[in-house]
Amino acid sequence: MGPKVAEIARRLGKPFMPHQRLIADVALEIDPQTGLLAYSEVVVIGPRQATGKTELMLPVMTHRCVGFDQALTQWVREQLGMVLAPPGPQAVLYTAQTSDKAREKWRDVHLARLMASSFYRKPPRQFSFRLQRNSEAIMWANGSMWSPGSTTGKTGGTGDVLDLGVIDEAWSRPDNRTELGMRPAKMTRDWGQLWLLSMIPGLARVRPDEWKYLRAKRQLARQRVAAGVRHGTALFDFTAAVGADPGAPDTWYTCMPGLGRTVREQAVREDFEAMPLVDFSAEYLGWEPVETMPRWLLVSQDTWQAREDPTSAPAGRPALAAEMNEERTRAWILAAGYRTDGHYHVEVVEPGYRIPAGVQGVDWLETRTVEIAEAQDACTVVIDPRRPAASLIVPLRNRGIDVLTPAQPDIAGACGRLFDATGELREDREYDDGLRLFHLGQRVLTQAVGQARRLDVGEGGFVFVKRGSASELGPLYGVT
Repeated sequence: MGPKVAEIARRLGKPFMPHQRLIADVALEIDPQTGLLAYSEVVVIGPRQATGKTELMLPVMTHRCVGFDQALTQWVREQLGMVLAPPGPQAVLYTAQTSDKAREKWRDVHLARLMASSFYRKPPRQFSFRLQRNSEAIMWANGSMWSPGSTTGKTGGTGDVLDLGVIDEAWSRPDNRTELGMRPAKMTRDWGQLWLLSMIPGLARVRPDEWKYLRAKRQLARQRVAAGVRHGTALFDFTAAVGADPGAPDTWYTCMPGLGRTVREQAVREDFEAMPLVDFSAEYLGWEPVETMPRWLLVSQDTWQAREDPTSAPAGRPALAAEMNEERTRAWILAAGYRTDGHYHVEVVEPGYRIPAGVQGVDWLETRTVEIAEAQDACTVVIDPRRPAASLIVPLRNRGIDVLTPAQPDIAGACGRLFDATGELREDREYDDGLRLFHLGQRVLTQAVGQARRLDVGEGGFVFVKRGSASELGPLYGVT
């Protein structure tokens, strides 16, 4: 069905580039053994801005709504001698990083382009649309429906069936919950297909352990290709050869199919010179980044590792802290308290327990903070009024939670006490009370400590600040 999709791309005003035509031709092959689609899953991985994923998927989704009809099964009967029931109206669900991002792309790109095309401008119009929030849909004259969404709660506007599921920006998915939400909805659909589209994210965007879903999909698909499996999954992976010169245009042309067509070589050159090399190599060349810990500046790595105690736990009522990053894309609940031996205990409470590790978004933070505070009889919840989590101060107090809002001198004092409790300078101090801090060895806290440095605030005081734009110190701020 690739030629039919290519014709729709032309009608939408942006004919396919050769690589887009290749993807459509292969992904929409018919298996002569079944008369159905050869691939139930299509994985497209390519550099940002240079693959044209949007201009590929718009015709694919449009074709799904108008091209899966009786003419298709008629062709299968004539060419393959198989009698299949007509597919009937199709349900399409487009997802992105968040439901808001999906709605924005659906409204500003998908719907806008369709409304400017002959599908809408020439009578009779082939679709109508609904803009009501949480029930947005493009409704086609043949009964097909195309909706935006985020995860598992919505399947193409029908609630119970799905024919084409699209997971855009798949790198943003920390796990496979979105896919698991789609699969039951398309289980009974003979022509069901799932598309995943993504670049490889750099370290400035997300840590390697936070995009396990895409990595697993890529690895499995590559293994199937290597084994010669020619059904089930189609993989299109635009990646430069490992070891190639990342700054050479010759390298770029091997993995950026839109280079010289929709992307200028000079634009890539400017990004190469401006971006950290590890991020450029991931997002433009498809090389998976490897996270390395820089030299520790706040305390030594040996000192921090010496404070690890997997059995550590607070005795009595703990204090909690709520933290968010500046972009409000991640949040943490932290705890601190005294152990039975009188030393400090600190830990990251969420994400990682009831909230999945690596989860995107902060919607869960208020409710979960209240749950933990009540369950643990926390003495208080500490929130820095100068940081993003300050938006929770009033809501938490309205729900009966005691909230402590430290001033800047309080924070500087806490930073000094935490630093002293690590024992970093115990040999250089005339007096050491022996009070130490213990942690569980949780990776997010260890990373935050390793990415922090001290900033003097005068009169011997200091606070903790991050050492680079990609650093996130929320867990360290919280336990402090």
